[in-house]
Parts: sequence; structure tokens; C-alpha cells
Amino acid sequence: MRPSHILQEALRSISRNRSSFILAATVQAICLVLLSVFIILTYNLTRLSEAARRRIELYAFVGEEADPALLVERIGSLDGVAQAQYVPKEQALGELRTDLGPDSSLADALEENPLPPSVRITVRSGFASLSELTSLEQKIMLIPGVTEVWSGKEMVERIERITRTVMFLDFGILVIVFLAVLFIAFQTVESSISSRHHEIQIMELVGATGATVRLPFVIEGTTQGIIGGAAAFVLALVFCRLTAVVIPAAALPTGLVLLADLGLGAISGVAGSLIALNRIHRVPQALVTDDSEE
Repeated sequence: MRPSHILQEALRSISRNRSSFILAATVQAICLVLLSVFIILTYNLTRLSEAARRRIELYAFVGEEADPALLVERIGSLDGVAQAQYVPKEQALGELRTDLGPDSSLADALEENPLPPSVRITVRSGFASLSELTSLEQKIMLIPGVTEVWSGKEMVERIERITRTVMFLDFGILVIVFLAVLFIAFQTVESSISSRHHEIQIMELVGATGATVRLPFVIEGTTQGIIGGAAAFVLALVFCRLTAVVIPAAALPTGLVLLADLGLGAISGVAGSLIALNRIHRVPQALVTDDSEE
């Protein structure tokens, strides 16, 4: 049978069950947009985590009697250190005034400078993980003259924990959404098969091949999944535009979301159709038995 005829049969089946087809595609879109929202949130959280890691600096507070040049040399030679800069206590106080901005007068109210001298340490790319920061902090503490090290690893640990939790939720939602969309496609195609069981019997009796009988239903399920995925992508775009009002830096991974929506919709549509088609012989036979008994 020609491909054009198979396509016409698929369109005819969709037209016959137009209401259930549209309803099923709408429910699929709602399920897929939930996954899209979590993909967008995870993507932006990952970007935030990477930006935070690139800006991580360690501060090694040192005693006033320590040799600044020797400290900078020793710290700069450690693996993972990109740059080490000595910050005198006067410079530290000046930077504090700058950070305070309009409230810089608070620093002027101090009778004496309470800030100790320190070495500002920039970490190389790839050494900003929690384990690397902990290891680097321990190495710096072993250097004579260093009294305390602040690495901000608590912030990194918090970001990593949140990222792991969100990714775990992503996986759980992916499984749930896939099963939901699969079930919807299965129900739609099974309904189409049941409504056309007499036609299927006639086609088989006149020698139609299995592909000729099955392909229109596979196309129907796939089309439903793709339409649902496309609608979910549009809704994800709307969601991203709305969140941009609240979160100006929010980004939309267009390619990833489009691939997830259309790909998952199409795959679940094909899989649901094939599962329903496994019953293609059982359903008509049962109905024929009932008819003959009557």
C-alpha cells in the first residue's frame, strides 16, 4: 500500500476521534510542560552554581608579623591556586567602605581598624568543588603565619545540595510524565482500534500486511505526542517570559526543552501505539465471538 494511503488512513482515524484526540493531546501537553518547567529551573540553577564557582575566592587571614611575600609565594605554589594577592589591613578597610556604599560612615565610626591582613586567593577553574575547596583550605592552614581560612564552602555545599535535589526531582518527574503520556497515547490508540475493529478484520481478510494495518495507528499516536510536545514547548516559552519579569536573568534552554518535549512526546506516542496494537488481534476476536453467540 502506498504511503499516501497510510497517511490518509491515519488522518481519517484522527478525524473520527477528533474530540478524544484533542483532549488527549491537551493532557499530554500539561504533563510535558511540567517537565519543561523543571528543566528550565534546573538549567538556571546550574548556571547560577557555575557562576558562583567562578567567583569563589578564599581569604587566608594572617598575623601582622608574617612575611607577606613569602606567604604569597607559598600559597601561590599550591595546586589549584590561580592567583594570590596580599591585602593589608588598610586596604581591607577601604574595600569594606566601598562595599558598604552609602553606609560607609559606619566604618569611619570605628576607633581602630579591626580587620586583619589577609591573602586573597583566586581558585583555578575545576578546583571549585566542595572537596577541592576543603582540601585547599587544609593545605593553606598548614602554612606558618596563617591564622584562619575562609573559603565560602558552606555556600558551595548548599548550592550542590539544592542542585542534586532538583536533579533527583527531574528524574522522578521524567519517569512519571513519560508513563502518563505513554498511557494517554495507549488509551487513544486503543479506542481507535476498538472503533475500527470491523475494518481491521476486513483488511486482514483481503490480505493487508501487518504494516498496512498498524502504521496508521502508530502515526496517530506519534502525531498526538508531537502536537502535545509542541503545545508544551509554547507553554514553556510563556512561562519563561513570565518568570523573566520576576527573575531578569532567567534563561531558556530552547534546544533542550524543544528536544525534550517533542522527543518524549513522539517516543511515548510510538510506544503507546505499539502497546495498544499488541491487542489488535485479541480485541476483534473477542468481539466476533460475542457477535456469533448472539
